[in-house]
Amino acid sequence: MSSFSLLNIGIQAAQANQTALSTIGQNISNVNTEGYSRQRVDLVSRPDLSGVFVNDIERISDKFLTQQMWSDLSSYNQTSAYAELSGRLDNLLATSSQSVSSALDDYFGALQNAVDDPVSIPNRELFIAQADALVKRFNNLDANIRTQDETINQQLDGYASQITTLAANIANINDNIRVATASNNSANDLRDHRDELVNQLSSLVGVTVVDQGEEYSIFIGNGQPLVVGSTAEKVISVQGNPDGSQHELALVIANETINVNDEIVGGKIGGLLQYREQTLGDARNELGLIAIGFAESMNQQHEAGIDLNNEFGGELFTNMNSDYLQQKRIASNNNNISVVQTARVEIQQTELLQASDYELVVGDNNQFTLFRKSDGKQIAINQFSAVTDPTPLTPLSPDDRNAAIESVGQNEFFIDPSGRSISFGVDGIKVTIETTGRLAKGDRFLIQPVKSGAQDLSLTLHDGRQLALASPIRVTENNDNQGTGVATATVTDPGAGSFAIPGQLTPPIEIVFNAPAPTLPGDPASPMTYTLYDMTDPTNPVPWVNEQGVTQSNQPFVSGGDIQLDGYTVSIDNLPSPGDRFSFGFNLDGVSDNRNALALSNLQQSNLFDRGSYQDLYGSLVEAVGTRTATANISEQANKAVLDTTAGAKASVSGVNLDEEAAKLVQFQQAYQASAQLIRVSQTIFDSLLNSV
Repeated sequence: MSSFSLLNIGIQAAQANQTALSTIGQNISNVNTEGYSRQRVDLVSRPDLSGVFVNDIERISDKFLTQQMWSDLSSYNQTSAYAELSGRLDNLLATSSQSVSSALDDYFGALQNAVDDPVSIPNRELFIAQADALVKRFNNLDANIRTQDETINQQLDGYASQITTLAANIANINDNIRVATASNNSANDLRDHRDELVNQLSSLVGVTVVDQGEEYSIFIGNGQPLVVGSTAEKVISVQGNPDGSQHELALVIANETINVNDEIVGGKIGGLLQYREQTLGDARNELGLIAIGFAESMNQQHEAGIDLNNEFGGELFTNMNSDYLQQKRIASNNNNISVVQTARVEIQQTELLQASDYELVVGDNNQFTLFRKSDGKQIAINQFSAVTDPTPLTPLSPDDRNAAIESVGQNEFFIDPSGRSISFGVDGIKVTIETTGRLAKGDRFLIQPVKSGAQDLSLTLHDGRQLALASPIRVTENNDNQGTGVATATVTDPGAGSFAIPGQLTPPIEIVFNAPAPTLPGDPASPMTYTLYDMTDPTNPVPWVNEQGVTQSNQPFVSGGDIQLDGYTVSIDNLPSPGDRFSFGFNLDGVSDNRNALALSNLQQSNLFDRGSYQDLYGSLVEAVGTRTATANISEQANKAVLDTTAGAKASVSGVNLDEEAAKLVQFQQAYQASAQLIRVSQTIFDSLLNSV
């Protein structure tokens, strides 16, 4: 080997070891740099004993662990965002100062005072004040829920901008890596930076990353491209369709806006959407359901009583079936072909209501499918009972069509042969849609029967004297009655003819019990009967004739059974004796009567819904949110543990170990010194050769 070859080997060795020392220094200096992957010099021996060269400065990274890190970041941030928001709602619902349950207790406590002394004006005014406080409690709780909804909208707006920025930066780095690689320059730091940006992106939203060597292609949702090579798409926040109160995310690709909201999972955004769609939406629906059921039941009972002015009670709370509220509960999808003339959702039976939104989808040949969002149930409307012949030979007249729509009850439907009207009843609601043209296949309608119930609740009665705490029917037992019969009367329709004349029961009624008809020895005894008399002329009572034209004479008596009259029912318990009489007239000036107040008070414990009373439902709501919050906290902790494990595994591969780097520093320092010595030796040999000439 010539001295020149030895010198060349020494120089190459010095350069290689210097590069190794620089790489170690880079590792040590970046030991605390977030996302930095340690680097290692790949030294390769030259053939024929001609030295060494730096083949590559290798970035130490495990693709599997990197992908797992992104997945774990997405899962953790989703559960973390969900748990945080759910915890806020849990605290809101359970706090006594915000709780509907405590306000209901105060409301019914004030009502009990009115029951005890219905004449007291202060008691009546106190009840009005507590009713107003209860309304405000519903309103404020709903407002807080809507504030959370608005906050989520603002967060989505901000996150959309962040995703767009991150995508643009990743696309730019893709291009820089391509250029650096083509120029044989190291792109390790660029790759670290790109991975760190993907970390940030994964924290926001679940993504699929395809490593194509120099470039990453990134997809969100159902495979929608966010980054492809050096091209990045824009993510924007748009108003929901048809619910414009909720923002959604969309991709803008080639000037086309593609909604990806329903396809997003993972990340903070996934947590926000999951919380809004499930917990927050469910809570608002449940609260609205309670408010609607409360208002409807209270109004119905209050309207069955009379106030201190001998007038029937009016609405105590909001009429939940006002035209405005009925129309507010349904919205057309912006992409519908048909044009809605009128659409409304009527509350028919509160006991059947569900705390859910619905989507109605129009299919082929006037086929309609209703999707209940709370449980995903599909309901084929055409399987209900038709109120008219679905295939009449001639079109229906407007009057016949309106009559058919009016007659629709639960689990019934009407479809206009022209295809311009549909009405159906389900889950306690009645939905009616009328369009200017035929309903088109693919048309969709969002139905929200109870969502805004707590927001819409208001107190409509403010004068304590107008509280209808008395029953309008006075029941009088004849002093000569010998039996144990006890009579009660319950108003079913304050607008019936019996109450058409103010201050009167038309006609006044008397029930007289008849002696059983004689029977032959050995035969069973005849049942006791009664006769209802019209007492318009007390000197000449006549048997009363009902709406069906049946004279109510010698009717079989059943203890506790309902006797149906016009707008009210009568029930007589126990066992009257023959000749016993019970009279029913208008309760004029019955100021001390508290029977309707008692009926109002009894609603507190009544199972007005299929799951219990007002407070039962509110308790179930608090419990459900609490359970979801606890589950979310457990999931958050579990996902954090998984993330930490993955981060530790990744750090063990890609992270900088100072002890290891220090050892390498000594190793390559010695190698560098030896390389320098090799150069000096070659120089000495060369000088000796020159001197020998």
